[in-house]
Amino acid sequence: MGYIVRMPKLGLEMEEGTLLDWMVEEGGEVTEGEQIAEVESEKSVGEVEAREDGVLRRMYLQVDETLEADETEQAAEGAEPATASSDTAGADASAGGGTAGGSADVKASPRAEKRAEALGVDLTTVEGTGPQGAVTADDVEAAAEADREAADTDTPVERDTEIRRIVLDDAAAHRYERATAVADEAAATALFETTEAVRSAFEESVTMTDVLAVVASAALADHPTVNATYSEGTHHLQESQNLALAVDVEGDPTAGVIPAAGELSVAELVAARRDLAGGDRESVPTFTLANAGETDSEGLLVNEPAVAALAVDPTGQRSVPVEDGVDLRPLVTASLTYDTRALDAADAREFLATFFDRAEDAPALVLGTYRGGE
Repeated sequence: MGYIVRMPKLGLEMEEGTLLDWMVEEGGEVTEGEQIAEVESEKSVGEVEAREDGVLRRMYLQVDETLEADETEQAAEGAEPATASSDTAGADASAGGGTAGGSADVKASPRAEKRAEALGVDLTTVEGTGPQGAVTADDVEAAAEADREAADTDTPVERDTEIRRIVLDDAAAHRYERATAVADEAAATALFETTEAVRSAFEESVTMTDVLAVVASAALADHPTVNATYSEGTHHLQESQNLALAVDVEGDPTAGVIPAAGELSVAELVAARRDLAGGDRESVPTFTLANAGETDSEGLLVNEPAVAALAVDPTGQRSVPVEDGVDLRPLVTASLTYDTRALDAADAREFLATFFDRAEDAPALVLGTYRGGE
């Protein structure tokens, strides 16, 4: 039985690879473990080896062509084994992609199936452009965008609903993932000390949420891809930081938007936060912030069309051994929920690391808002 030689995944973050060279000609015999091709990702070069003895029957990919990693789109149709005792897993692989969309006749890559499920696309309606007519992830994206454009023509968008819906229903939640990090002691202490210092110095109703907003704004400036929206199949970076601040209204989590939050002083942030009961219904959110100590932020917290939401919990405590026993000190955790269509796990981890780095500078950042900058 034959099998399909797929584009190998050379790293966790590899999405596509380029064929550098075929080591065997079409129709050539190969032995198990023999290198048959060389491929390249953005960061590395790898070898593709034959799984068993056989013949390379057909090549679907030419040198310098690119495929998505681990996709059904074949780099080559693999060796037809020389013995009848070859394992049957290869035969299964040669059957091609899965059947999302309810039809066994649909040939689609695993990634295309995943995108179809995430976007609610019926694969039986998608025209494939991959080798042998296979449906690719790009085909699914194009079909989803066409559906959205058709829907926009027929149905007006209610902006109020989009802004206030924070906790996703099950149908949408699978598009999002969450990364979590814990602040070191210096960052946690800085957040609490800054909050108390500002309260004492300026006699304002400053809360931890206001300080978190300043720190988040500084982190967003370092990571512009996180201050963004996703619509019509495109990741849109936004210059203005329109902060959707999560609050509880009659026991339910909701959000009001503070436009251009990155340009406000702490005093102005306090005033804007107090006015959130009325809520801004015009500004489109570009980022969401929740203080888990002041509002219920359980679950995947997002505020579409923003691509990320940060939930910070400053209510924890850590036990630290001291000479006469154990001392309890602040424990601060932060979780970033992110839209996987726009960001990945590495983006989320880097943002969280920057957020806590900036938290250590919270006193200077807060003072800088009163001076018009650092």
